[in-house]
Amino acid sequence: MQHLTQTQNLQQTQQQTLSMQQVVVAQLTQLSVEELRARIDKECLENPYLERKNDGTEDGRDELAHTDGVEEGKDEENFDESGENAQLDDVDWEGNEFPTTVSEDGGRRMENGEKLSFHDMLLQQIGEYELSKREQFILEYLIGSLDADGLLRTPLRDVEYELDVYHDITTNHAELERLLTTLQDFEPAGVGARNLIECLLIQARRNTTLPMRQHLVTMLERYGEDVRYMRWDAIQNKMKLTDGELASMRHALRRLNPRPGGSIGAASYEQARTIVPDFIVEVDDEGRIRFQLSEPGIPKLAMSEDLSIWIDEHKQMDERTARRDVREELRYKRKFMEMGNLFINALAQRRQTLINVMGGIIRLQEDFFREGIETLLRPMKLEDVAVLAAVDISTVSRVCRSKTVQTPYGHYPLRWFFTSSTQKEGEQTSVHALKVALRELVDAEDKRRPLSDDALTKALQEKGFDIARRTVAKYREIMNIPTSRMRR
Repeated sequence: MQHLTQTQNLQQTQQQTLSMQQVVVAQLTQLSVEELRARIDKECLENPYLERKNDGTEDGRDELAHTDGVEEGKDEENFDESGENAQLDDVDWEGNEFPTTVSEDGGRRMENGEKLSFHDMLLQQIGEYELSKREQFILEYLIGSLDADGLLRTPLRDVEYELDVYHDITTNHAELERLLTTLQDFEPAGVGARNLIECLLIQARRNTTLPMRQHLVTMLERYGEDVRYMRWDAIQNKMKLTDGELASMRHALRRLNPRPGGSIGAASYEQARTIVPDFIVEVDDEGRIRFQLSEPGIPKLAMSEDLSIWIDEHKQMDERTARRDVREELRYKRKFMEMGNLFINALAQRRQTLINVMGGIIRLQEDFFREGIETLLRPMKLEDVAVLAAVDISTVSRVCRSKTVQTPYGHYPLRWFFTSSTQKEGEQTSVHALKVALRELVDAEDKRRPLSDDALTKALQEKGFDIARRTVAKYREIMNIPTSRMRR
């Protein structure tokens, strides 16, 4: 005889929920100026009562207060919380080398590319695959997450989290892997790879004309770390290669492209398009820093006055006695009124968030913005700016992901200002100072007898840097400086 029993379990769980306002603000914050213009056009098409108050011909700049230093506190913006509690992994910005184009005044500037960007060419290829609208959106999001080299360095778990929180799309690692595999089928070969070795491996598998192709694939699959650090003797011993075979494979390897994002007329989407800075920083003769939020072509929006008047006239209406068509019209118009006001408020909050974050960056990097000397950059992390801007770390990450600033010394992506610290003469200094010193040593070396990593380490230590050889090797690779053998 069977007995049925019922039990009850009480379980307390904590779940983060974001309001619609916070979701829209998060989406708008990470948009560039061009993307924001397109988003506004879309909203105006979908909401017939959302009107532009100007024709977008103004320069879109906002005058802000002068910045005279953190201590004096003369740049008093009204910081407010974004309401976001999402926690993202901290971003290591050290690997983001700034483009080395030198302007007439000595500042390094980003180059303008062709009209059809690398990003757009990838989006065009989506139509060649049979995908649902949901899969297309996720694939577009993956494309938007590629870095300047065309690689996906953002972990898939972070992509999964962002899609869930900010776009209300629940996915999983398996689906993202499958769609990433689709992206890796795109041209140019190697796009969508998660690291250098995977990028080269994708190209080697696809290029059937490479000499020693199968051996090259095996080498990349099994001995990727040895390839990364150019341990050719170790590879030769492990694969039992002759000198000629190894030379042939190294020649084939040089035919591969470690930066597929730069193979279509530009180094990245941000560099391929005509650069429109999001901020403009100016320094007057007295050394005071002033920055402007630059939004050319971004119109001011407002709800239709006729709609407001109509709703005011009908808000006291007794819905029990009103005609059905009038009641439905009132609900219809109220819906558009709410949607429009939400979007307008989100734009205002986006503007304030960008001002807060840029103000925080300037406060932390005042010396650089006054002088334009790279070695004056201070160590700075996302948390440092988040505290000054009174926003969450994730908000700072989104703002800095695609924004640029125009300074008297050139255009810079905001992420370039983030760097960790190193020791110099017992004090903390920015890694940028170390990179500048390392570059100067390499440029001044005898090209017939280039400096080894040990020699570079000793020379940097003589300059006051407390640094180990493996750290020198790390930053040499980040700066794309070959080994001493390859610099001869």
